[in-house]
Amino acid sequence: MVRFFKRGSAKNDAEPAPVAKKSFDEIKPDPDKIGISGSVPFVRLPEPGSLFKARSERLLALAPGHTLEAYLRLVAEIARAQAVVEAERAAAGWDVTDPDEAGRALRVEHGMPPLSRHVIEADPSFHAGLDGLLDALDLSAAPDQVRAARDGLRAASKEDRLDLAVQVFEGAIPVERVAECLFVSAALQVCLARRAARLDAKALKPVADGVCSCCGGAPTASVVVSWTPADKARYLSCSLCGTLWNHVRIRCTACGDGEGVSYYGLDEVAKDVQVETCTTCHSYLKHLHQHRTPDLDPVADDIASYGLDLKITEEGFRRAGLNLLFVV
Repeated sequence: MVRFFKRGSAKNDAEPAPVAKKSFDEIKPDPDKIGISGSVPFVRLPEPGSLFKARSERLLALAPGHTLEAYLRLVAEIARAQAVVEAERAAAGWDVTDPDEAGRALRVEHGMPPLSRHVIEADPSFHAGLDGLLDALDLSAAPDQVRAARDGLRAASKEDRLDLAVQVFEGAIPVERVAECLFVSAALQVCLARRAARLDAKALKPVADGVCSCCGGAPTASVVVSWTPADKARYLSCSLCGTLWNHVRIRCTACGDGEGVSYYGLDEVAKDVQVETCTTCHSYLKHLHQHRTPDLDPVADDIASYGLDLKITEEGFRRAGLNLLFVV
């Protein structure tokens, strides 16, 4: 029997007792006990040199015996290939100069994300990165349709691949090409993580709730960290470039409301992985206590905790974020 229970709120690390399903909206977090003190940096730019390698290792650690073992291993292989491409680019001294530097500065000045779709459209190295990713992949254990998607992308025209990349960038993933989008998304993540890493973090500004300040991407998950001067600060992890940006705890990442926020978990899912729900806009986002379990990864642990998605959607909530390597 699956037991769905409230774990408490982000400000309370104690293990709560299970509650009945009928009390879904009854227990509310206490903002006065969030536990945050001190200042925190607004963003933490990605470190592509370690990001993808660590993600691959986390996926492989989660895979054995998991219901989604085969898929976790597939995404681990994709993350390994991302790490290979990133290492090759770094060794070659890949130039990440923004082809629209003037436009980037203007966007920052007006509180918009500096990285736009123009970065992809005007940068021919995206295609080289995608080819490098496809070549680095070992899909010998993957299903036929996955290998077919890779081969289809290899044969596709640059115009077709660019059109698909722009759709992914804008969050409009075509259902009929989901398998191809898996690889295009991975190539975009490598491209954008490297570009985001070169931005001036101090110049970045908040854009809107649930919108990355570097590229405008949606968050994959919410992460409570331990590396800031503040106690248990919360950041959102960008699904595209991997940037972390600060977001007030116990406040919905989609609508900004704090009154209808609650936190839930499942016995079958690691205790430091929860869902943050909002009864105001009926959205939810994964909530990872990385300060207690440093190995937690937004992409990997989001996939591994899919049981939470299944259960919370039964309660009428819709996902507020996006995992580009797990589009279901």
